[in-house]
Amino acid sequence: MSEPIRILHVLGGLGMGGAESRVMDLYRHMDRSRVQFDFLVHYARTQEDAKENRISSEELFAVRPPQHFDSEVLELGGHIYVLPRFNGKNLPEYRKAVQRFFDTHKGWTAIEGHMTSMAGIYLPIAKKSGIPVTIAHARSAGVDAGIRGIATRLFRLGLADRCDHMLACSVPAGISVFGKKAVDSGRVALMPNAVDVASYAFDSKARKSVRDRFGIPEGRILLGHVGRFDPVKNHAFFIEVLEKLVREDPERDYGALLVGDGVLRPEIEKSLAEKGLSDRVVLAGNLPAAETAKLYQAFDIFVFPSLYEGLPGTVIEAQSSGLFCCISDTITQEVCVTDLVRAYSLSDAGTWAEAVKELAAKADFSDAGRKGRSEAAAGKLAEAGYEVSSAAKKLQDWYLSFTA
Repeated sequence: MSEPIRILHVLGGLGMGGAESRVMDLYRHMDRSRVQFDFLVHYARTQEDAKENRISSEELFAVRPPQHFDSEVLELGGHIYVLPRFNGKNLPEYRKAVQRFFDTHKGWTAIEGHMTSMAGIYLPIAKKSGIPVTIAHARSAGVDAGIRGIATRLFRLGLADRCDHMLACSVPAGISVFGKKAVDSGRVALMPNAVDVASYAFDSKARKSVRDRFGIPEGRILLGHVGRFDPVKNHAFFIEVLEKLVREDPERDYGALLVGDGVLRPEIEKSLAEKGLSDRVVLAGNLPAAETAKLYQAFDIFVFPSLYEGLPGTVIEAQSSGLFCCISDTITQEVCVTDLVRAYSLSDAGTWAEAVKELAAKADFSDAGRKGRSEAAAGKLAEAGYEVSSAAKKLQDWYLSFTA
């Protein structure tokens, strides 16, 4: 039996971020006897690493702390390789590390770069080193504020001419990364952020179990959010909406369950305490995908006020679970697959609070109503290309076409 072709995916890490989760969803559904994934990730070298001159992938892998998906990747037959992280000051060293890696590691049919900020460096080097096909994959429709955002835009300049293929999770993501000309010319192929829709289908037993576990009172209208505690996710706005609901609609009991972790968590915890909301909000932290899928069942309304996104898989997951979704109008409308999604301006938290109050007053939150919405959404999401099994098969066939 012939060996599978191998595709090298370049990511920042193998934590629980959106890009990593979506790639892993596809990986699980690949026929791995035909297509295997390997991962090239990044690690911030310490002073000790520099002192010991640890620069090779093998040396960095040995000292890099394991991340969430490491064990699963290895169990599925993938390999993990490591580059030193680019920190804005070590461009010559980063370039040398990339060249060193591809000089000493061979055998991939294609390389797919999900870190588009640096793809203009590592994809051309990979091509010259013998990897036949280079792919850049746009997953975000915006950049960070300040110097970091300016640097990202600069590094992306000309990326459309430095790779063989371009993928994007949405049109805005494609324009943001590759430019409008590349998108309008048809050179950028759209690949929706597909999810395992069935695993998010409404489950009344899971709903009761989760709400009991976290002590959610009977009848509480639970606002849900899944995402890292990072400025782009706009948790402060979420808290402002909840504060307005508690103050302006005292006849109903509102609360929230936030899934994720990150640098802003202490700030959010402090804000909740100052506003007297701590006893209404559960901070669940980072959880495995299977556990997060259960938490969706406990939500009543999904609130997602991100400043920008490529195409957030979390909103697809929420629709799969039959949840009403209030999202910011800065997010690509391609995510609005069902009529469960409503988009609002971030200029006024009051508008969001009114929308939630209207749902709280009129929506059917019964198990039967939720189950019906979940089942209807599953069909629409599959039809729109957001079901992972069919998406993985399509991607697999595309990878295999490189060897035809």
